[in-house]
Amino acid sequence: MRGAEERVEFSSRRGNRLVGLWAPAESAAPVVILCHGMESTKEGTKHRLLVERLREDGYATLRFDFSYVGESEGAFADLTIRGEVEDLGGAFDFVSARARGPIGLFGSSLGGTVALLFASAEPRIAALAVVAAVAVPKRILSEIRAVDLQRWREQGRFSLGGVELKRGFLDDVETLDVLGACATISSPILIAHGDADRVVPVADGEAIAATPGGERLLRVHAGCDHRFSRREDLERLLDECSHWFERHLRGGQRS
Repeated sequence: MRGAEERVEFSSRRGNRLVGLWAPAESAAPVVILCHGMESTKEGTKHRLLVERLREDGYATLRFDFSYVGESEGAFADLTIRGEVEDLGGAFDFVSARARGPIGLFGSSLGGTVALLFASAEPRIAALAVVAAVAVPKRILSEIRAVDLQRWREQGRFSLGGVELKRGFLDDVETLDVLGACATISSPILIAHGDADRVVPVADGEAIAATPGGERLLRVHAGCDHRFSRREDLERLLDECSHWFERHLRGGQRS
């Protein structure tokens, strides 16, 4: 049964007001929480289309705006990766209070990284599907001159690719160990990546797939860019994610 999406507000675990679109289903139905990328929102194309598929199959879904983007609270310059993990924690708490079914996470780009970091500390996540996830955040700094990095540390602000960010983002990028976190995840992970991705190299997907832990399935899509811009590529990606959740959430449903 397909449930209509409704606009909802809830709190991040760090206290920020977040806005999302919640589609309820039967109380024991599987649930998927969707995490968008750094400069995207809950309205991203792949997120909207995946939600449509999952709702048609009877899943409950929640897609939401992380702090500082879309309809959620705050200024983009305050963005941090650890803060987004706290936002996802608030989304997880919202869903857990309303549904009894197994919970999966879908994340694209930096949202995939956030999903992995959250799952490393939350054993109740039953399955994950990540697309073009960042495995080595520190690589973002590789093209920044040492003098500019020092100025970022001292002045507390820096324009990264035309986007102003505060010191907290730099601290996260320099200290987070995403692959170490992945090694603690026992839940199955689908890792999808395009081999023509010029934003996050396919080597990141390969590194995530090589971590120890639960089942890892790497799907490298030939000729696909970071956004899976061609519709036929996107449809194939969504097929993979839908089948992955069907296998691991339907099969793992609680009574």
